[in-house]
Amino acid sequence: MSQTSGPTQSRLLLGQGLAARGLSRELLEDRACAETLDAAYRVHEALGAWHSSDTYLNALAFEILSRGLVAHRNASLSVVYRGKVVGSLIADLLVEERVLILVRADTALVDAHKIDALRGLAASGVRVGLAFNFGLPEMVFARVC
Repeated sequence: MSQTSGPTQSRLLLGQGLAARGLSRELLEDRACAETLDAAYRVHEALGAWHSSDTYLNALAFEILSRGLVAHRNASLSVVYRGKVVGSLIADLLVEERVLILVRADTALVDAHKIDALRGLAASGVRVGLAFNFGLPEMVFARVC
């Protein structure tokens, strides 16, 4: 593999790496999702499973930003009802204004985590959410939409 690779080759290699982990083509088509997933695997491989969710969130934000993507940490999302803001939610990360990220370090990725991600999608109008659990020997995630 060449040390200097162009954008096309980088996307190809990224796709091959994620495909090798058994991820669907649907997830690979969106760059923000693909880069975020790859970044999460890199963070988990480097840090293991024994840190707080804040540690993983910081590392994931750093990794995503280092890839040239825009990421907002602790993004405030307004809940709007009939044109009026009636509440708000905080997203752990919002990547490229397109992917809402929820980061946990628990004993399991449970339905409540997925519901939290769905609430964020409903509030923000973002179509895709990724809920990560770094607290296990093997990182797990769920895609919600």
